Amino acid sequence: AALPDGPLALPAAVEPADFDHPLDEAYIRGFQTWIDDAGFDVKWADMMTSPISLLGGADSAFHADLASRAAALPGGEVLCHGDAKLDNFGWTLADGAGVFGDNDFDDGGLCPAAADALHYLLATDLWFDDPDLDTVALDAYIAVLESDSNVVAVDPTTQPDWDTLLDDGVAKDTKKDAIALGGEVQAATSDEVSAITALVAGDPRFPSTLLDVAQDLRTTGGSAGLRRFWLLVEDATHPETIIELKELTIPGTEFGPHSATYDGPNRFDVLKPYWWSTADLGDHFTVYVLGSRFLARDKYTRTSVDPTTLTAAQVQNAIQAEASMLAHKHRAAWAGYDPEAVRAWLSASAQTLIGRWRAAFTAGGGT
Repeated sequence: AALPDGPLALPAAVEPADFDHPLDEAYIRGFQTWIDDAGFDVKWADMMTSPISLLGGADSAFHADLASRAAALPGGEVLCHGDAKLDNFGWTLADGAGVFGDNDFDDGGLCPAAADALHYLLATDLWFDDPDLDTVALDAYIAVLESDSNVVAVDPTTQPDWDTLLDDGVAKDTKKDAIALGGEVQAATSDEVSAITALVAGDPRFPSTLLDVAQDLRTTGGSAGLRRFWLLVEDATHPETIIELKELTIPGTEFGPHSATYDGPNRFDVLKPYWWSTADLGDHFTVYVLGSRFLARDKYTRTSVDPTTLTAAQVQNAIQAEASMLAHKHRAAWAGYDPEAVRAWLSASAQTLIGRWRAAFTAGGGT
């Protein structure tokens, strides 16, 4: 059913004058307390390689920056993706079935629906610099606000063959029942191996046989500076695979307005059924080790949308599918608003943010 052309009035769109601080390296760095200065310098250099890399490395700053405005955002609060952009959606093998949806839960949590929508519109522009694709994203979002029947399905041919993904991944990342070292993948310390061995032995969610442990030393991307480990595991009911332990930090949505938090032990118990319609207890779960909390996830049960592997039509379809999926999750938050008024507000506000983030990229040294 269509949303009513309701009586709720929208506030003024986001404008440049709403912000009283610069969006610069110092502002963005201030929210990333887990990384040291030398590590952030490396990360910042990578963020300056493209506008979308800047946004991808600064999700906490996006939410805090938008929340700094005096005026509240329109619409209601929803369980947001939090870092909605093309490659933070993809296919996941959840409880044995391929599901297309959110496949990066790092920044998920409660936030205004308008913030989630604006992030996706901003990210689409920063990625492609194509006004036509900006329009595709906004049109798909508004179409679902007008009628839930307008949700666009992703091209099913983009789902991977899961057996092949596992076999090829293990062959590439291992050598003779050990993780292949090189580049960012380095040997773990003896203390790290001991702690992770005890973790696996005491948690039945892991396959029972731990063959090897290695570090994945990421210096770029949104979670640069956070620890990652690869665990080569198997048992009688699980083929050999690699479980990634990814250290968690404060979700980006926590830096914006929110009425409650899902940033706790049950985090993934909430997010998985919300996005995948299944609990999938054996994958994407929280563990505590080495004095911190980590996400445990199988490396070969998920893929991200990669536009370099898709045709132009598939890229457009992926943008439509993702934008309409967001709108489906946000729809109740916009009840009482005229969808065409929401379109105008999002379009104008997105243009302000696009200008602000592109200016920040240029001022920060990006080319």
